[in-house]
Amino acid sequence: MCIALAEASGKHGSQNPVYVELNAAIMKLVHATDAQDRLACTSILRALIDIDILEDTQKIRISAQVKTLISGNNMTVCSEAIDIFGKLLQKKWAVVMSSVEPEVSRCLEWLASDRSEVRRITALRFIEVLCVGAPTSLYSYIPKILTSLSQPMRDHRMEMRNAAARTLGACLDLVPMQDQTTRNPWLNYLFEELQRGYQSGTIEGFHAALLICQELVLHGGMYMQSHYTNASDMALKLKDHRDPVVRKAAINLLPTLARYSPQDFARLNVGGETLMARACNYLVTMSRSNSADRATAFLALAHIAQSCSSDFRVYLEPTTRAIRDVLIQRVKLRAPLTAEPDETAVAILQAIAILASAMGPALTRYMREILDLMFTTGLSQALCDSLAVLEREVSQLQPAIQDRLLDMVSIILVNVPFRPMQPSLDRLEQRMGAASLHYALTPGGANGVGSGAGSSINGVNGSMSASGLGLGSGGAGAGVGGPAEINGNMRVSASVNGVGGNAAGSGEPVSIVVATANSMTVTADVIVLALHTLSSFKFSEENLSEFVRNGILQYLGHRNAQVRKEAINAVSHIVLSDPLYKTMAGAGVEVASEVVQRLVVTAVTDLDPEVRLAAATMLKRGTCFDFHMGKAQNIQSLFLLLNDEVFEVRLTILEVIGRLANMNPAHVMPSLRRMVVQLLTELEFAQTNTEREECIQLIMILVCAAENWVRPYVGDIFRTILPRIDDGPPQLSSRLLDTVAALARVGGSDLVPHIDKLLSSIMNALSDTTNTQKHVSALRALGNCASFCGMVITPYVEYPRLFDILAGMLKNQSDKELRLEVVRVIGALGAIDPHKYKDA
Repeated sequence: MCIALAEASGKHGSQNPVYVELNAAIMKLVHATDAQDRLACTSILRALIDIDILEDTQKIRISAQVKTLISGNNMTVCSEAIDIFGKLLQKKWAVVMSSVEPEVSRCLEWLASDRSEVRRITALRFIEVLCVGAPTSLYSYIPKILTSLSQPMRDHRMEMRNAAARTLGACLDLVPMQDQTTRNPWLNYLFEELQRGYQSGTIEGFHAALLICQELVLHGGMYMQSHYTNASDMALKLKDHRDPVVRKAAINLLPTLARYSPQDFARLNVGGETLMARACNYLVTMSRSNSADRATAFLALAHIAQSCSSDFRVYLEPTTRAIRDVLIQRVKLRAPLTAEPDETAVAILQAIAILASAMGPALTRYMREILDLMFTTGLSQALCDSLAVLEREVSQLQPAIQDRLLDMVSIILVNVPFRPMQPSLDRLEQRMGAASLHYALTPGGANGVGSGAGSSINGVNGSMSASGLGLGSGGAGAGVGGPAEINGNMRVSASVNGVGGNAAGSGEPVSIVVATANSMTVTADVIVLALHTLSSFKFSEENLSEFVRNGILQYLGHRNAQVRKEAINAVSHIVLSDPLYKTMAGAGVEVASEVVQRLVVTAVTDLDPEVRLAAATMLKRGTCFDFHMGKAQNIQSLFLLLNDEVFEVRLTILEVIGRLANMNPAHVMPSLRRMVVQLLTELEFAQTNTEREECIQLIMILVCAAENWVRPYVGDIFRTILPRIDDGPPQLSSRLLDTVAALARVGGSDLVPHIDKLLSSIMNALSDTTNTQKHVSALRALGNCASFCGMVITPYVEYPRLFDILAGMLKNQSDKELRLEVVRVIGALGAIDPHKYKDA
């Protein structure tokens, strides 16, 4: 749709039949009674505003349609429309910027008199977006906005109060810290509102007071320093309120106070104890309870540690013990293992990551009991994010984390734990003709087989067995693997709470990580997450050759397209980050060759365009695999992809083929010559600007990727594109000029006979003030012609106004890329004798 409209705008603008028909459809959707139709309209408008060559008439219509959607009665539609308006503010459309003040007045009117809940929440969200996108226009309205927030802050609906608090924070950000004369009266007014809410004794009033206090602490600068004690007392008193909303707001205020003034938080005396002691003791107790606020308590503790890291060391052990106990309790209650864990598990994982960032290596000694338990939440994005932070901040844990992750991912993907490379056994398997006996095991035959995969945690003796936590009898493959290995050479099967036991059918306790992975229900989402995990971590200490060959490549044929795409990303990450696969001899050659072969087949045969593009992108990035891609059968398959229906695939593969021309010219060049002739023919007889632009992009890629082999065709290419530079729309002209710049670098002498006509086209492009990108492309072409065609000084003589144009761009244009190109062109053209320039 965007391409069609761009084509339309380049020809007939807003009067084009395509745009007229589209606008009629949009108007019908805007005024539809069904919310789904209006939601579809927001998707169309979101795509339309990304077109760069819209006319003013089209911009006015789009702006009016967005405002109409904002005035609706469906909260989802209104929210989407507000987001679109925010993007319009970022684009600085004149029609949008001039309508900001009327829209603010309309929002204030809705807040003051409208009884519709949707209208009032929409007004609050709209003002928040306007504060970010048009702060200058909003500044004069801040007193009125702050006054109008009084009622929404004490509204009986929690969503309304939260929206009002966010709007309050956005407004406070607009007031400069230095303007104390204006700022202090507003802050005093807000503090009085806080006190009125707190003294009202109602749930709404308490919640409003906490929300206002939160925003004043975050955005009020030093104003709250004199009220720090009052804010602390209020948070401590309301943390035990019967209403969960008030209680959660009070808990959230505690880490905000810690961040605002860590010293005061650690040393302020409240009721005979420091504020930090009272807050941390309460939060630790709350985190151990079965309260709904347990997740909030864990995150609050972690954020306090982040702000007061040195003073928090006393509470690090109670906090980690609480995390350990809750994780053990979840296992004993057999919490379901899914790709999206419950709120408490996510909060614990996030808290561990924050604690690692705050405390660093000091956390190591407490992780010996927690690391395995983290995996009992199941493989999830929250677990991966937490482990990534742990690996970065506590480097001592990296081997243990990677061993456990590989075990869990391997069980999900191939139903057996990961087995590190063992040279003696691997040589035996090769002599027997087996790719890998370990990964060839069936799920039934895997039972009771020890993996031997060891992991150590900083030399601390002690580990957990799965049976002690009730995980000894998992699903398929239960009983696989041994316990965690400590110190690299010693196994200790100390179970949690002293409860020991062996897995059914095995003589050894089962690793808790292995048992958890066996207990997970493997769905497409879990497989996608496991593959994504492989592409998110650098398993540099392990040789993953057999795992890639027998475990990951099989998923390139999975029925789910997202699984196939993630498998490509995982393979790409592993083979591109390990030097083993980049050599032309050795252990990794066979695996690298098989990976390339499978990726080429996937790029050609897969039905999903995103998967084909992912495979093509991998081949483009894998320059180290040109040795394998340069084989005749692979080159033949890659040329088939030049007929792909998706232009991005053709563009990517052509760059690969151009690069392979240097590797195997005998098989590449015959087809490449036919490709050049075909592209020139398509460019000459193309009916639409889109077709011409695609041809130009393909030619551009070919010229840049295979410079030496395209050299004989430079003249033909240039003679084909030169007449079209002045005729096309700005975007096409820009592409053509970029191609001229590339051709000048490859074969500048072939352009010399046509230099006069080319200079005229470049001057026309520089004189066009409607498109900055066209200017940049023209300057790039002029600079390359001066450097590679010997065209120095002459342009100044033939076009005396050229220097004035360049100097004007340098003084008046703010675009950094444009100014840089101007400087390069001036340097490439050289210095002319002032007397000759004056005579010219």
